[in-house]
Amino acid sequence: MRKSTIIGAVLVGGIALAGCTPAEYDSDQPPAPGTPPADAPQMAGQAASGEHGGTSGASGAAAQLLSNRQQVLALAELAATKATSPQAKEVAAELQQSATEQVSELKQLAGGSGAQSAQPDAALSALSGPAFDAQWKQKVLSLVGQAPTLAQGDAELSELATELTAEQQEITTKLNAVA
Repeated sequence: MRKSTIIGAVLVGGIALAGCTPAEYDSDQPPAPGTPPADAPQMAGQAASGEHGGTSGASGAAAQLLSNRQQVLALAELAATKATSPQAKEVAAELQQSATEQVSELKQLAGGSGAQSAQPDAALSALSGPAFDAQWKQKVLSLVGQAPTLAQGDAELSELATELTAEQQEITTKLNAVA
């Protein structure tokens, strides 16, 4: 008798909770407290206008690209001391040189926003040997792949976008050769 009462209560609770899912149609009922409005951005940090990061114009694109390049610079500096592959160290040295130049240029374009230097994540710093090289390679490929997209569509960054696209192809080829 007790077992059937518990099962019944669980079923009733499940049915009641099923009615709490969001409706697929508009409702006359007001939203629950704390519910974001329907026209609110779906991702944290995304502007309602659809711009990246919620900042507008060249300074916004430059600030995002600056952050990207600072992350690349931090990874290049870390690889200079931790990478075991000679190819990875060579790529890191190239990235360090190009990212340093790009960071100084972007700081001027960004108008001082995003001026903090990036730190590589602790998980990567804790790795060593081939495990470090593999994770470092993946992080660099990701950042290098994002850079041209961040610069595209902005007149002030068009020259840098072209440079970043060429760099992406070169770095990707070299990193894919890293054992």
